[in-house]
Amino acid sequence: MIDYHVHTSLCNHATGTMEEYVQAAVEKKLKTLCFLDHLTFQKAGRHNAMDPRQVPGYVDEARRLRRTYRDRIDVRVGLEVDFSPRYVDRSIETVDALDLDVVGGSVHFLDGEDVVSRRSAWFRGELDSDWVYQAYLATLESMLDYDYFDVVCHMDLPKKYGIRPSSPAMEGFVRVLEKIRQKDRVVELNTSGFHCPIEEAFPSPELLGQCARLGIPVTFGSDAHAPETVGRDFERARDLLKAAGYRHLTEFRHRRRETLAI
Repeated sequence: MIDYHVHTSLCNHATGTMEEYVQAAVEKKLKTLCFLDHLTFQKAGRHNAMDPRQVPGYVDEARRLRRTYRDRIDVRVGLEVDFSPRYVDRSIETVDALDLDVVGGSVHFLDGEDVVSRRSAWFRGELDSDWVYQAYLATLESMLDYDYFDVVCHMDLPKKYGIRPSSPAMEGFVRVLEKIRQKDRVVELNTSGFHCPIEEAFPSPELLGQCARLGIPVTFGSDAHAPETVGRDFERARDLLKAAGYRHLTEFRHRRRETLAI
């Protein structure tokens, strides 16, 4: 099995060294582990992301670990880049300057509000759910106008705290999936949602099934923020993927896709 979404302590809200994450993945007999730590340029999220000046050293350390553990596991490295229309040029410039295996695109902020933070008005129930989902979907669609990323991370993330999308919002997600197919992007099955109030992976089984019907490739990520959560719930993920009709996962090396049987 593979894990293409693993963070490090560089993002300021995860624990453990990069080597400890690799060792945990080796113990779980994973085939591939890919670091995908946060890079955020907008002011509201900088405290929960790497300083851009740290990124080259982060990539170098991942490459060192790849060499060190090459007989036990394949270590790869990428970035989870938080989309912001204001900073998209800087995002493109950054990823183009690096030798990365994969780039994930994600949306956490709506009008400067981190909708997945426990300090957010969304968590406190102070925001209208229709507005949140409408704004989130519009931001996802804007992100898909660009080609600097390979994978859409935790696609239906606003449901994290248990507020599911309405029927119109679900129709909006289907439209986003159609655009993902047109843009030839990959969707991530992210199991961190099992450990959130929603108790469901991202995306939902319904949306994952729609991905399969549209022929959208998928990859797997635990969204680990501690070494012990690397590869977490991959058996449940495998069952979800097979139930949706998937027989293969997508991997990445130097931004090029590889296929792996589930």
